[in-house]
Amino acid sequence: MNKLMLEILLLKRIARMKKKLVKVADSTGITSDQTIACSQELDRLLNLHMKHFSHKGKSLLISVS
Repeated sequence: MNKLMLEILLLKRIARMKKKLVKVADSTGITSDQTIACSQELDRLLNLHMKHFSHKGKSLLISVS
């Protein structure tokens, strides 16, 4: 699998986690343990993307999310 495909897969996972975070926060509250866990996972995914796919402003993050 090439780097572009890996980035696209990661961006899709980030998008799904964003949606999940909003849904969990709506149903359990923004300070619930579930919401915090989702937020931490989203942070981890975003940091992973920044570490491996930051192209000085040429990321796919804007176009996929």
